Amino acid sequence: MAAPVTVYGPMISPAVARVAACLLEKDVPFQVEPVDMSKGEHKSPSFLKLQPFGQVPAFKDSLTTVFESRAICRYICDQYADSGNKTLMGRKEDGAVGHAAIEKWIEVEGQSFNPPSLAMAFQLAFAPFMGRATDMAVVEQNEAKLVKVLDVYEQWLGENQYFAGDEFSLADLVHMPNTDLLVRKTNKAGLFTERKNLARWWDEVSVRPSWKKVVELQNPASTDVARVLTCLFEKDLEFELVRIDTFKREHKLPEFIKLRDPNGQVTFKHGDKTLIDSRAICRYICTQFPEGKKSLYGMGSLERASIEQWLQAEAQNFSPPSSALVFHLAFAPHLNIPQDNAVIAENEKKLQQVLNVYDEILAKNEYLAGDEFTLADLSHLPNSHYIVSSERGRKLFTGRKNVARWYDQISKRETWKQVVKMQMEHPGAFE
Repeated sequence: MAAPVTVYGPMISPAVARVAACLLEKDVPFQVEPVDMSKGEHKSPSFLKLQPFGQVPAFKDSLTTVFESRAICRYICDQYADSGNKTLMGRKEDGAVGHAAIEKWIEVEGQSFNPPSLAMAFQLAFAPFMGRATDMAVVEQNEAKLVKVLDVYEQWLGENQYFAGDEFSLADLVHMPNTDLLVRKTNKAGLFTERKNLARWWDEVSVRPSWKKVVELQNPASTDVARVLTCLFEKDLEFELVRIDTFKREHKLPEFIKLRDPNGQVTFKHGDKTLIDSRAICRYICTQFPEGKKSLYGMGSLERASIEQWLQAEAQNFSPPSSALVFHLAFAPHLNIPQDNAVIAENEKKLQQVLNVYDEILAKNEYLAGDEFTLADLSHLPNSHYIVSSERGRKLFTGRKNVARWYDQISKRETWKQVVKMQMEHPGAFE
């Protein structure tokens, strides 16, 4: 049975994350209905009935529809007062005074904290992935504004455990999405962690189960992690994926392999060996462990040389334009970020040139490095998967007979299907 509450929009949108955290705190079952902004779904007549400005999130339950994340949160606290965290909008015995204490900080967040923190997050966390240069003038201007706000917060939190007193409330919750972006996704974490009271507050609120669940659900899957996982599955190795489960294979390593992604980068550990580049990790796995598919990295120097030339082509020629397209076609719509058609067109042209070469090679060979699936093919899977998942990007592959046949073959491998399934079931481990 479908949950009676629906939130429209992607979890990786800070505003959607705000609503999701509130619902989780209130222990209200809900479902998330994706809104594909790349297809203009946010401007469709049906969505505009929910949100007349064509923005996310929108909220619907059996009684009404609401838009604007803070208004939605207030409604949730009122309508579902007897569920979950009953003090999110204050204790009944505190009456109007307690309610006002929370409301004033919600207003402060919306008017003073949100504008500069969101502007910084966009420039530092999102712009680089969109192929745009970070506008440091905008960063510095908004950092100056944010510092003034945080100085007030630091003093206040020196006298209070939370914004509205001694209990976690909606006043704290509304601050969490933007704070999380700046702390985890930018080099400006020190704005919070180097202020004693703010650091203490963030340490407390960010480990709440509701927020940990939001973080697990909201992050787009890392193509680097997917690349390494596919290699591990092809090699039939046992490994531990931190934040998911322990995956066991018949052939066990003397020690666990650990993959971690604390800063958007995959980290591989095996004994005293630590690697952080996904392609280097895959090469290491293939040379270090003979288990599984032995031909993944070639059986001799000639085969390996052929594979290496395509690994280099993927990293230098295929990855840059395809990564830009992955962001704009697959991730930007879910971040409520307008697509940059000029950047998309520029990188489409670059990728078309690469795929034209691939199509000629694949007319002669079943796979890039010959007649067997190898690391040369595997390395292309993550970005190709996201590009093909978009209608516009799919044509780049389906419009080339041999590239289409090749991608159809490699994307049906059981190892890749297992990785895709994991991405859907445990998205937090791929952030």
